[in-house]
Amino acid sequence: MLTILGPGQMKNITGATLEVVLPKLAEALLMFAPEYWGQVDRFRQFWSVTYTFNERDQRAISGVQSHYEKCLVLVALARKLQPNLQIDEAQLEEKGATPAVNAREVATVLEAAILELFSSVDCTVKVLRAIYGPGTRAFKDSTRGLFQNISKMTGTFPDVLKPLFESAPWFWKLLHLRDELTHLATGHVHLKRDTGSVEYMHLGLKQDDKPLIIEDIFGWLQEMMTAVNNFLGLVFHHLNGTLADKPVFQICGMVHGRALYRLVSPVGELTFNSGSCGAWVWFEKPENPTCPFKDNCGAYRNKAGMPG
Repeated sequence: MLTILGPGQMKNITGATLEVVLPKLAEALLMFAPEYWGQVDRFRQFWSVTYTFNERDQRAISGVQSHYEKCLVLVALARKLQPNLQIDEAQLEEKGATPAVNAREVATVLEAAILELFSSVDCTVKVLRAIYGPGTRAFKDSTRGLFQNISKMTGTFPDVLKPLFESAPWFWKLLHLRDELTHLATGHVHLKRDTGSVEYMHLGLKQDDKPLIIEDIFGWLQEMMTAVNNFLGLVFHHLNGTLADKPVFQICGMVHGRALYRLVSPVGELTFNSGSCGAWVWFEKPENPTCPFKDNCGAYRNKAGMPG
């Protein structure tokens, strides 16, 4: 049992004083950096003045990016595990058999990445349905249905987005794997000795009446990730173009645990200098910590509530 004495100190049951390392609070943290945002980031930051989303749809907006990023993490993890496939190959060479523990680990992580990538697309369709569903005939809550029936969509669904769904062979490849992995069987991987690539095989899926074989699963996944990334970028670029030219509250950063903030319109080019500072009303007071970014900040020079 420990009794807290004060900052950085504790006493144990013997009475001896123990030094405790407490986490240090950063003096300043910059959070507003639109130059580094993608189209999904930008929509997440600015949708609130244009659209009204329920709690579930807001989670879908967040899920677009978080699922894609999770896919990236899983692929990187699979890459770290890939050299272990040589252990399975050595067992085959020495004993003529292997439990394929390492192959199962790599396959598990890669299949999880595939599911996360599809989920990113799934969340995107949910966002589109939240926006255009009420004014579009037969817009059901089905990702498969939207890709299948996109040419039949009439109403408010924008025509400019339809080619993204009509010309998407990558989607059907992801869908078939997602359906199988979610509802039925899983696949297998093994290291190809001649090329060093990792081959993926799924006996439950057929291609030209033969089991699905992807000779380089890492290369295939990279192609899928690139295709999905382009799709997300184009969809949310369009959605960002629909945002109203109205100021949106944005957290700029933190200084000594206090929030710095500004008001920014989502229209036009966005940089660190965009918008008008609102936090000046407290950080200009001598008793408060000042903003460490203000000397090079266009938002501070255009601070809210000041004449001119």
